[in-house]
Amino acid sequence: MIYIACAMYTEAAPFIRRFACKRDDSFRHEQVFVGDEAVVIITGTSPVPAAVALTEALALLPPDDGDFFANVGLCGCAEPSVDAGSLFLINSIREHATGRRFFPDLLYQHEHRQGALTTFSAVVTTPPGDAFLFDTEAAGLYQAAVPFFPTDRMVFFKIVSDHGEDAAAISPSRVSELTENAAPLVSDTLLRFASIVPQRFRWSDEEAAIIDYFCRSLRCSVTMEHELRRLIRYYEMERGCAIEHLREFIKTHELDYENDVILRSRKEGKNVLDEFRLSCLQ
Repeated sequence: MIYIACAMYTEAAPFIRRFACKRDDSFRHEQVFVGDEAVVIITGTSPVPAAVALTEALALLPPDDGDFFANVGLCGCAEPSVDAGSLFLINSIREHATGRRFFPDLLYQHEHRQGALTTFSAVVTTPPGDAFLFDTEAAGLYQAAVPFFPTDRMVFFKIVSDHGEDAAAISPSRVSELTENAAPLVSDTLLRFASIVPQRFRWSDEEAAIIDYFCRSLRCSVTMEHELRRLIRYYEMERGCAIEHLREFIKTHELDYENDVILRSRKEGKNVLDEFRLSCLQ
């Protein structure tokens, strides 16, 4: 099942039709549409209300293991050369109010243009210089979805609608036009991503010990450990021999397994984890 969160009905309509969803009238506060392949949730705008709406919907229609979450909607773009209608798969989300950053795990092969997104609490006409793409929902939706979905089963698609100063001129018909144009490609991608069923690997005691050692040697936080283990599973699914790759990486970085070498700080561990991520995704 694919759970699709959209801020407005005009953004959600193409997916409601594509997946033949019917409105579930048992929801009194949210508009929720349910089909055989997808659940479409209209969350409203602004991070906190959107997060509340999504949390309530997921609590009443809880996803199963292997289900997939997507946020699809419009966004502004600070770069005037980027045409309206351009589609981006988001690789990082910054919450402007707090400065916190969130990173969906894009562990699937795709050909989409990627971009960083900043979420504001209200529509902005003049975004700060460090904001490339900007919206009013994604950071809230990310935080609401994390308790229900692993981050490698979450994606955020944004369609450029304006460049800030012209945001007020976007009509409902224009929203529909932009979303309708992008919907077939987004739907096909979501179906392909969702069809990749997460595998549950059985590591031998020796293999599990190597993975545990690598987590310990990097001084992994819980979040870092989850990411590291997802990367190992991804490498095994895509290429096989993940443990051999891990052994070689440990050797190359002189993390002596036999002598239980532990890095001095978590910051060093994060740097090594970044290198390991690149080695798995190249």
